[in-house]
Amino acid sequence: MPYSADNKDQGYANDLIAPDKMASVRNPLYKRLKLFPWWVRYNVGITRESILKEKIVELGKDLGLDNGHAKRVIRHAVSEFSKNGLGSDYYGYHNINHELEVTYFTLLAATGQDRTKDVLSQSDIKLLFVAALFHDYDPLKRFDKPHEDDVESFIRNDNKIRRLIQPFKIDLDIVIALIHRTAYPFEGRIAEYAQKRMNNLFNDAGIPESDIKTRNHYVELGWYLSMCDRLAGYCLGNFEYSQELARLNAHSMGWHPSVINEGSVKYFTDMKNEKSMLDRVLCAIPEEYKRNFYDNVAGFRRLWEGEVEIRAKLRRKELNLVTKTEITGNEFDVNLITSIKEIRKEVHEPIPISLNEKDFEKSLYLGTTILVTLRTNEQEETIVGYVKGGPLEKYKLRKGTYDENFGRGNTIYMEWIRIKPEYWGENGGHILRTGFMKEARDHGYNYISSYVHRDVITRRINNGESIEMVQKYDPDKLDYYRADLSKLIEVISTSPSPTT
Repeated sequence: MPYSADNKDQGYANDLIAPDKMASVRNPLYKRLKLFPWWVRYNVGITRESILKEKIVELGKDLGLDNGHAKRVIRHAVSEFSKNGLGSDYYGYHNINHELEVTYFTLLAATGQDRTKDVLSQSDIKLLFVAALFHDYDPLKRFDKPHEDDVESFIRNDNKIRRLIQPFKIDLDIVIALIHRTAYPFEGRIAEYAQKRMNNLFNDAGIPESDIKTRNHYVELGWYLSMCDRLAGYCLGNFEYSQELARLNAHSMGWHPSVINEGSVKYFTDMKNEKSMLDRVLCAIPEEYKRNFYDNVAGFRRLWEGEVEIRAKLRRKELNLVTKTEITGNEFDVNLITSIKEIRKEVHEPIPISLNEKDFEKSLYLGTTILVTLRTNEQEETIVGYVKGGPLEKYKLRKGTYDENFGRGNTIYMEWIRIKPEYWGENGGHILRTGFMKEARDHGYNYISSYVHRDVITRRINNGESIEMVQKYDPDKLDYYRADLSKLIEVISTSPSPTT
């Protein structure tokens, strides 16, 4: 929501797209033109993706991969992910950055396999390289978390992939079998289906059913890829980066923000059930990455334990959560800025329309801004969350959103509710939202709008709230809604509501 620093009265630049212009958003040529500046930076080598590409090529060379062939395969993967909206500007977890990280990490672990009993063959390296690079290849995916059948379909229908991997002299059916083994969680019906599909692919690849040794080798190779897939980002980055990954992964898994740390602890704990493969991969990577992993796991456990303690106090009524409507404009209390900025930095906003830090601070000095904070009832009233918003006309919305109320001055836009993770799940989001809407009504607004996960909007509608779904977005499901304030406040004041 870029704020115009040149003139406060201009507020946020409007970037709405009328229905007759929607075709341009979906047009392949439009996408290519939009990506052109990024492609220039990528080819110059100043993006994260280009840096990862160079590392992959260098590792591949050490492992016997032909540089030219490897570069062409990577370029095709980056191109397809990017032009289909899964590039550097895609908020989700399963994007091209994730594919490149997994590919790099898989090859990195492969370079250390000579320290273990399980040395990978040249053919194994090539299979892993291609499978890692395309394991989430689902350009038109319906959900952020890709489905392996869809990935297989896209790979089989991409003739260029077939041409590009021909010099590697590997079987595409085996590549796809490895990808099916990355299905997660690999248990129950998911595992049964994947195993059945892998056996069919082994048949298609000409591996006799009697050749148990070869089939088991490729199953284990797929397991190896699956472990690298789940470890990569948490080994390559620090704790701040790991928290970002966890937030993105939580959205793809459908987790509520209140269980991110708990879910992350379980995610890592469950890896102990695969101890032999976990040890195999961790023993093969450099010490700094192994240390990153253990530090990050410990960090999530530390946060979760802090959450448990705070929630216990809240439930014992040793702490209570209260809201306070803050004065914005020229009389804004500058002492609030540090606390609010810290929470803003800690709590991820999943749609890329945020203000930068400088302009966010400036927006607090606009008299039209409504700011409601969530505080504990301690003596110092610690701020543990907030929600902020203002006139719809002062916001830049996602591409494709058209709101008929724009320009009428009757709608307030509510930004993403932000609460410190340890205070989620204790009704804080509900009372913040209720307080914000009452303030909006008192300011004369008739409607409220925002972006919220589709499942949350559906639950609210089922609870009787008067909400209109204005624009849906797939695969992220972060949809734009509008609600009638006069009807809404009565309903949410008497019934619980989702807190996202």
